[in-house]
Amino acid sequence: MFRTEHEPLALLVELTPRLAKKRFREEIYKDWDYKCAYCGADATSLDHIVPKYKSGCSNRHNLVPACRRCNSNKASQPMETWYREQDFFTQIRLDAVLNWVKSNTLELVDNYLSNKAAA
Repeated sequence: MFRTEHEPLALLVELTPRLAKKRFREEIYKDWDYKCAYCGADATSLDHIVPKYKSGCSNRHNLVPACRRCNSNKASQPMETWYREQDFFTQIRLDAVLNWVKSNTLELVDNYLSNKAAA
C-alpha cells in the first residue's frame, strides 16, 4: 500500500496512541542504554523523578529508566534525598539525572519560545 514507511500517510496510519506511547518510552530507555539511571542495572520501568502525587508530570524530562528495585524502593520520596542514602549512590549518576531533567526542560522552554516567536 505504501512504498516506504516514511510516507506521511503511512505514519498517520501507523501511529496509534498505543504505538506513540511505546515509542515515547522506548526513546527514554534508549537514551539511557536500557539501564537504571540510579544503580545501572537493567531497567524494567520508568520512574517519575518528581512523583505524580506531588504534581510530577509524565513528560520526558520527569521520567528516567529504573530497575524495579529502585523504582519501588524510591516510591514517592524526593529523588535526590532517596538516592544519596543508597549504597550504590554516585555523584556521576546523580549529575546525569539532574542534567537529564535540566536539558529536557530547557528543550521544552526553547520549543515554547520558538513557537511564540513564530506566531
